[in-house]
Amino acid sequence: MKKFLYILPLLILLFNPQTASAHPWGGLVIDQQGNIYFTFICPFVDDDHYACVWQIDNQQNLKQVLESSHSPSDIILSRSPDRLIYGAERNNAAGGYQARLWKINGRDNELIIKPTTDEELFFIQAYAVAEDGKVYFARENRLFQRNESGQVLEIELPPGIDRIDDLAWGLNNKLYILDRESIKVMEEGGSVSVLATGLKEDDPENIPFSGANILFDFTVDRTGNVYLAYYGNRRVLKVTPEGEVSVFLESEAPWSPHGVDVFNGEVYVLESTFGTSKWWEFWEEDVVIPRVRKVDIDGNVTTVFEYEGAP
Repeated sequence: MKKFLYILPLLILLFNPQTASAHPWGGLVIDQQGNIYFTFICPFVDDDHYACVWQIDNQQNLKQVLESSHSPSDIILSRSPDRLIYGAERNNAAGGYQARLWKINGRDNELIIKPTTDEELFFIQAYAVAEDGKVYFARENRLFQRNESGQVLEIELPPGIDRIDDLAWGLNNKLYILDRESIKVMEEGGSVSVLATGLKEDDPENIPFSGANILFDFTVDRTGNVYLAYYGNRRVLKVTPEGEVSVFLESEAPWSPHGVDVFNGEVYVLESTFGTSKWWEFWEEDVVIPRVRKVDIDGNVTTVFEYEGAP
């Protein structure tokens, strides 16, 4: 059973929900040309699973562009404000958590941070890469900045920051921070304000299974709206620049969202399902299935990609 650990957000939930609730795990991002990248296992159905990055190009072609170097593993995607794509891999190849960072372009991937087990040099609880190449990463409720020379400095945050689960860039180099149930915004000068809080429900009606009440990936559009994949309630939430929260998209069971990005005003969502068997027995009868849906500027929902084995 250990081969499933740390491969995919959904699989982590099964075996270690306490750990999974503290991480974004995976996600979906879109580059400058409109190519979609999402994390999943590869191949989609196989007994020996490796985390990898898949690309859907403008012609709807699907191809694998990055595979983890070791199993068990996971890969977390992020993009810079100018839509350069990054993938952070974590595995246990060194007998402990080993992390590395790739720049992904769909052809030749560039290793930005070499494999390390030193959490003070790089840690992928949450991370984001700026346009100037600086890497911001979190450990618990602390935030660090690493420059291209590998020097790491801690960024002083105000009291009240909970464990940081995800990071995303907004307008004017604002860094958005998802810490448990709230979204905070750090200005370029370092000041931090609260955009929205209480984003998780205590007992979601549509929770996939016990322990899955988790907020995953999130993104910020050009006007400051935040879109948040709420896996635990099968919803994508929208938070306006004024902090107003609404349900933007709902996923019908057995689908749940765990990746989201915006491109040219259209919202793309990565969803997954275990299938129809009991979650603790999914490996006996079902496969883990991905799909990507799009919501256009008129609110129309279409499916961009769906694995052919989907129910």
